[in-house]
Amino acid sequence: MRLLHESAPAIAARFGVRFALTRVLVRDTARERNIPLDPRLFTNDLDAFLAEDADVVIEAVGGEEPATTIARAALTRGSKLITANKDLVASHGDSLSALAHEHHSSLDFGAAVGGSAPVISTLRDLVGASTPVSVRGILNGTSNYVITLIERGVSLDSALASACERGLAEADCARDLDGRDAAAKLAIIAWIAFGIRPADLHVRRTSLVPGLERLVRIASTTGARVRLIAECTRLSGNRVTAAVEPVIVPAESAFARTVLEENRVDVDLGWRSPLSVSGPGAGSAPTAAALLSDLLRVTPPPNDRGAGVAQFLSIADPREHRWLVATQLDSEALQRTAAAVGLGSERYLADGANAAIITAPTSWESVQRLIGALGVLTETPSVARYDVSTEREVLQ
Repeated sequence: MRLLHESAPAIAARFGVRFALTRVLVRDTARERNIPLDPRLFTNDLDAFLAEDADVVIEAVGGEEPATTIARAALTRGSKLITANKDLVASHGDSLSALAHEHHSSLDFGAAVGGSAPVISTLRDLVGASTPVSVRGILNGTSNYVITLIERGVSLDSALASACERGLAEADCARDLDGRDAAAKLAIIAWIAFGIRPADLHVRRTSLVPGLERLVRIASTTGARVRLIAECTRLSGNRVTAAVEPVIVPAESAFARTVLEENRVDVDLGWRSPLSVSGPGAGSAPTAAALLSDLLRVTPPPNDRGAGVAQFLSIADPREHRWLVATQLDSEALQRTAAAVGLGSERYLADGANAAIITAPTSWESVQRLIGALGVLTETPSVARYDVSTEREVLQ
């Protein structure tokens, strides 16, 4: 609301339009908002809000309800719906898109992914021209902010407190740290890029916690950094695999240089280098800017890929990767456990009370066997994909 009010003269001058707010749904109508708007615009009555015959409805309440009710009501009466709600789009995007088509309305959700980084608009521009090889990036600004502070010597609890103080995280940011938030955004990306219904996307998801501080310390001993990476990749036979997981990346890489609440997404089209978009991915200001951008877009492109295009199938990742598995066991006990499950290793690391193995290229199923064996020893390991090539490792 604030950004729309402050930007009104510029919008009128550049686009020749003025937007008028007719109703605003809020939880607390008595709260002071320091915006020069008529207080009668604000309501906490959902029915009164839905009764307003607006041309455009902007939904940013988050969660399933009342967001789903608002979305369906708006589209059914022919209003354009703009949403920043990634959970709504990930759960109901395909049915809402069909509803928009049926009632000659439109659905736009560029603000739901990437904050100020224009991920969705970039992918929409590419649909029909080129199918990506992969879309890979940092999609959660809160977790990236926390990781950056831990790299700078701050404890996990203090980093979380700082994120809350800056408005980058809710009091409960479990969805940010365990990858559920990024997985919802990845489902939307896969829908636009590959036409896979969000509910049909199989995502391997590995949490940053517990053990994030341990992962950060051990990664630093190899001259690398931890980042929570979301990725969907096209394989042969029109198959797509997806994951959200901690990844150890080279310190000089673009992802390692993406710090604090920044998001970065690389779209690989098979060219010499990927298309990249970046920008703040958490906080009210980036979300507001993205919503305003969606509002100014006259008509968003359809979310289906059209008839006659390749159909893609979501599958579990069949590829082999190197993995870093860190525990509080001593190095010898970790080596014995890995050998017992037949897991080959390239290197063992030690950092105080922690020991870690960097595996030889192997499947996720093999790593799960090691995790299970460690669980028998009442040990909860930290696990990350290890994407640092051997020749780049820096021994400390």
